[in-house]
Amino acid sequence: MDYEQNNYQAFEIEIVDTEQERIENARLSFIRKVFLIILLQIGFTFMTTIAAYSQNTIIEYLSYRPFLFWIFIVILILVIFLLMSFQKLAKQYPYNYICYSCFTLSISYIFIYSTYHYPKYSNHLIALITLQIGVIISLLSYSYFATEEINQNKGLIYIVITITSLFILLFLYLRLSLIFLFILSFLIILYGLHILIDTLLIVNGEKHELDIDDYIIAALMTQVDIIGLISILYQKILSQITKIQINSN
Repeated sequence: MDYEQNNYQAFEIEIVDTEQERIENARLSFIRKVFLIILLQIGFTFMTTIAAYSQNTIIEYLSYRPFLFWIFIVILILVIFLLMSFQKLAKQYPYNYICYSCFTLSISYIFIYSTYHYPKYSNHLIALITLQIGVIISLLSYSYFATEEINQNKGLIYIVITITSLFILLFLYLRLSLIFLFILSFLIILYGLHILIDTLLIVNGEKHELDIDDYIIAALMTQVDIIGLISILYQKILSQITKIQINSN
């Protein structure tokens, strides 16, 4: 009797362990897909920015159409509004792919336009996107090499090592200001940390009600959340400046 009971308990524990392992694998797969989608979006932006840097005929044609710039700005705002206000609709196929495509094309065109019309700052934009790609590759690498649950501290180590290496390369190759690179690197580290934390909150169900197959929307949400965070910081800084000006008068 005791032998049968022990066997039953062992079988029950094995089922629980298998189920827990299945859940962990699903969570890890979700995180990897989110990082991969973000990498594809930033990679596409990087390639289009490099194309703008070369200033070929097609890029010249696209860049000299100011109405396109404003159209893509409006599209970007509409995508952000849709994700924030109509999340259930945005999760559905094919709207999730439409949102992803519109977001990627809008960001890419804004970078193309900026690079072409402000060549003085083209190296700065390339440095920005290069560091972004580095951060996402580091997080993606961490998610593939992780043997246990992903945590912020180890993710931050991967990010810092990658950014430090890219910092040296960018300084030697693009000859940018050390102060600019220090500030940009610090901001990109915060960007990477935010992406990691945001993704973990989403996968744990603590932020946004998403299913395990909603990795496309999750990838967009992490970047839209960053835009929202920047907007809040900008408003607070602006309000503080206004208060200082009022007090000084």
